[in-house]
Amino acid sequence: MPKKILIVDDEEDVLTSVKTFVGNLGYSAKTADNGKKALNILKKEKFDLVLLDILMPEMSGKQVLEKIRADKKLKEQKVAFMTVVSLSQLGKKAIKELKPIAYIEKPVNTAKLKKELARVLK
Repeated sequence: MPKKILIVDDEEDVLTSVKTFVGNLGYSAKTADNGKKALNILKKEKFDLVLLDILMPEMSGKQVLEKIRADKKLKEQKVAFMTVVSLSQLGKKAIKELKPIAYIEKPVNTAKLKKELARVLK
């Protein structure tokens, strides 16, 4: 059975391109265009990995990950940030405490993404 990935981003083109890319690699992908939808999906389905944008309206990726880590059923969920944000040292420390499994910069370099997915989903 293919590994399942939830892609969370407020940009439709990112959702589409990343979903297509990971699908072509043999993974099963689902998308959510905001944090609330992502949390609702995670409560109903299990995923091997969540690719999470940091900059989103209403609820940031950091807030989504805080809610995941605070939820008994979801706290072990593997989450990788996928973002254009370059983190300050202070920001990196706050993010590290939430234990993301990877940090993928946008625009997404497909070779790097493929390598990270292989690493975190083995």
